[in-house]
Amino acid sequence: MTDTDELRGMIEDIDQTIIENIATRMEIADKLAEAKKKEGQRYWDESKEKEVQNRYHELCEEVGLSEEEARKIADAILTISRERQKHYFE
Repeated sequence: MTDTDELRGMIEDIDQTIIENIATRMEIADKLAEAKKKEGQRYWDESKEKEVQNRYHELCEEVGLSEEEARKIADAILTISRERQKHYFE
């Protein structure tokens, strides 16, 4: 049986990976914003946002997370991404 300290350590390792992956995602979102600005596109596309939300729902469903959990995760990440990309267009 695994003790609480070991479990907490495992969670800390996963949290580090999650944050590193989110940081990488945001770096790519910044590059995407630059590319969209150069191409004369709007900084945010609601249809693309819906696609991302649907993708998160499908991915979460595959691993046993609920639709509500998928929505919360997508909302958090998309909100950060939207705010970052908006700065390139101000």
